[in-house]
Amino acid sequence: MKNIFLIFIFIFSMGFPQELDEDITLEKKWLMILPASQEKHGPVADKVTSIIADAATSVGRFEVIDRNLVDEILEEQAFQMSGLVSDEQVVEFGEMAAAEEALIINIVHFGQKGVPKPKKGDDDDKDDDDKDETLFSWVIKKTVTAAVDNTKSAKEKRRLELENNIHTVINANVRLVNVETGISEQSFKLEASHTGGNRDASLEKALANITFQVRNKLKELYMITSEVIEVDGKSISILSGENLGLEKGDFFEIASRDKQKTYKGRTISLPGKTRGLARITEVGPDASKAKIIRKWRKVKEGHKAYEMLTNPYIADFSLSYGPLPHYDLTGKFLINPFGLLSGSLNGHFGFIQDSRENMDSYLGMGGSLDFNLFSGFGSTVSTSLDLPVCFAFTQDDSSHSVKSGLVMPAVGLNLGVQVGKHWDLVLSMKNILITNNQAWTYSVKTGEKDDNGNDKTRQEDAVWDGDAPTIDAEGLIFSVSLRRYWF
Repeated sequence: MKNIFLIFIFIFSMGFPQELDEDITLEKKWLMILPASQEKHGPVADKVTSIIADAATSVGRFEVIDRNLVDEILEEQAFQMSGLVSDEQVVEFGEMAAAEEALIINIVHFGQKGVPKPKKGDDDDKDDDDKDETLFSWVIKKTVTAAVDNTKSAKEKRRLELENNIHTVINANVRLVNVETGISEQSFKLEASHTGGNRDASLEKALANITFQVRNKLKELYMITSEVIEVDGKSISILSGENLGLEKGDFFEIASRDKQKTYKGRTISLPGKTRGLARITEVGPDASKAKIIRKWRKVKEGHKAYEMLTNPYIADFSLSYGPLPHYDLTGKFLINPFGLLSGSLNGHFGFIQDSRENMDSYLGMGGSLDFNLFSGFGSTVSTSLDLPVCFAFTQDDSSHSVKSGLVMPAVGLNLGVQVGKHWDLVLSMKNILITNNQAWTYSVKTGEKDDNGNDKTRQEDAVWDGDAPTIDAEGLIFSVSLRRYWF
């Protein structure tokens, strides 16, 4: 009887498929973008409005109502762009334009003024100017320089200088208003400044800075919540694609469904447990495939997938030992850590024995390349090529503090084991191929001053009673690392 009842329940549930949660992002959001009331900064407000409209279209998750339609409705309703808008008018206007939400842009501050250029001799500023120089800017600069040189009046020279070194500041506040209720739901600030060029050129640079900020700000307003619709080993499919602007390489965090609980007569939602990270590998029209790159709980069909706006970043801290003896502490910042080929920027500090059996300290930087051989079951096997470039430090026989260049390229085999949501334990065996020693030197003051008033120095060879010590680090070293994931 019990089995018959279970079969009946199963057949009944098959006839009534589960519905998607209400918070799943399925469609683009209809959005209108309007400048607030600001007669003083109208032209700048129009430019910022246009930038935000273009960015909202490019992120792929908004249907931006055409500006021409907006202007037509404004004209019909006797609104003027410089007179918009109160929240009540937004509700009225939004209904006419069939928008769900509105972005109201308010220019809080806009200013432009000429400022004196830095004094000549500032090499850093000169280098920056040379890097950004185009043919147009070069012609303008030469024209202005010629005008200044041919002007006898100091006052006129200063006027020309100020007119062509404009400092522009733009501060804007953007509110997201629900068209149905007229309530502001979210807001963000845009701040940009630039110094250099005439008024138009300086404004263009400041607006370019605004453009750079807007894209992620808009994504924060409408973050995608998707659902896992298929699980095939380390590959999953989610219910979002090109229709919502997804791109290959986007990251999602997987979590179980929220749970409903009744507490003292009130129904509340408890967030589901996080389960793993996935990275988009293929984007379809309305669904995408992703690879699970990190998992700490089982991922199933029906779990949620939450968009991540910032990529995970990873640091590695390792302690190494070699029989010379050789001790090394290395910190790494990983680059492209989830790819077949990854890299890192490294900082090194350690102690190593030289040919005189003295322990010399060393400090340096370098890089690594890692090739992923195997990844699965919470473990990773990879090979690596390390190239540390360091300076070794000791004292010569005349008690001078001396240093020597030290290069120790190595190849290695690494085994990484996941030990938590944010942590891996990495065991490595490396072989230092060769040690490149340079001459030992120390610094001596020359008694002269440089342009900044600092003492000039020169390098002198270290003083040794016999042969200079050498460092031979060739051979095997073993290391234990803790790798931390931030997401």
